[in-house]
Amino acid sequence: MKQPSGVIPDKVNLRLPGGFNLPPFGIQQVLALMIVCIALWAVGVIWLAMQGASQWVGSWQDEIRIHVYLHSTDAKKANNLQQKLEAVSDVGSVRQVSAQEAAVWMQSWLSDARMNQQELAKHLPVSFEISLTDGQSEFIFSDIREAATQFGAIVNEDEVDLAQAHHWMSQAGFLAGFASLILALAMALIISNTLRMTLLARSDEIHLMRLMGAQEWFVRMPFILEGMVLGAGAGVAAWFLLWPVVIGTGDWLSTMQVDLSSWGLLLPLLFGGSLVGTVGALIATAKVSSGEIPSN
Repeated sequence: MKQPSGVIPDKVNLRLPGGFNLPPFGIQQVLALMIVCIALWAVGVIWLAMQGASQWVGSWQDEIRIHVYLHSTDAKKANNLQQKLEAVSDVGSVRQVSAQEAAVWMQSWLSDARMNQQELAKHLPVSFEISLTDGQSEFIFSDIREAATQFGAIVNEDEVDLAQAHHWMSQAGFLAGFASLILALAMALIISNTLRMTLLARSDEIHLMRLMGAQEWFVRMPFILEGMVLGAGAGVAAWFLLWPVVIGTGDWLSTMQVDLSSWGLLLPLLFGGSLVGTVGALIATAKVSSGEIPSN
C-alpha cells in the first residue's frame, strides 16, 4: 500500500541536526542510574551516621569532665587523692563534689525514683570532678587510673570513653571520606562503561560529524550532559531514600538526644552525583578526540 505523502514512515527516528542530541535513554542507563543511586545512598547513610555520632559526643568534645569515686569517709585519704590527681599532667583542675550536690544530681537523674535526699547522700561515695586541658594526651587517662588505684578509688570509664571519642571521630571521618572516594570512583566507572556502550552504538554518526568538521566538544557534549543527568538523578533518588532511615531511627536516636536531618545532604548528593557523572562521561568520551572509536 502506498504511503500517503507528508506522513512519516513507521520506525523512522527523527533527530534534530547538530551534535546536541542527547543519546537514547535505554535499559543500560536505567541500570546505571539504579546502581549509582544505591552507591550514593550508602554514602549518605555513612555521613548520616557520622552526623549522629558527632551530635552524641559533641558536648564532651567542648568541655571534658571525668569523675573519680572514692568509697571512704577518711578525709585525709580524700585530700591525698585530690593532690595526687592535681599532680597528673594535663589535668586542669580537681574539684571535690559534696555529697549533697551529688545527691541532688542523682535524684534529678533518677526522676522516677522516690528517695530521701539526706539518706541518699549518706550512701554516695566521695566524688571528684576532673577537668582536662588536653583530652587527647597519650597517657593522661592511664595516669588518672593509676592515681585512683593507689587510694582504692574508681574512675568513671564511660566518661573516659566519651572523652576519647573525639579522636575516634577523627579516625572515623577519615575512613568515611576514603570510603566515599572509593565509591565515587566506582560510580564514575559505571557511568563511563554505560556511556561507552552508547558511544560505540553511535560511532558511525560520530565519524560522520567529525568528517563534516564538528568540533570535539560539540560531539562530546551530549554524552557529558547525559552523564551529569544520570549522576544528578541518582543523587536526588538517593536523597529521597534516606528519609526512611531518618524517620525509622528518629524515636530511638531521640533517647540519646540525637536529631538527624538529611536536608544537609541534598546538595552534596546532587552535585556529587553530577560530578561523578561528568567524570565518567569525560572518561568514556576521551577517545573521541583521538579518533580511536571503531565504526560499526
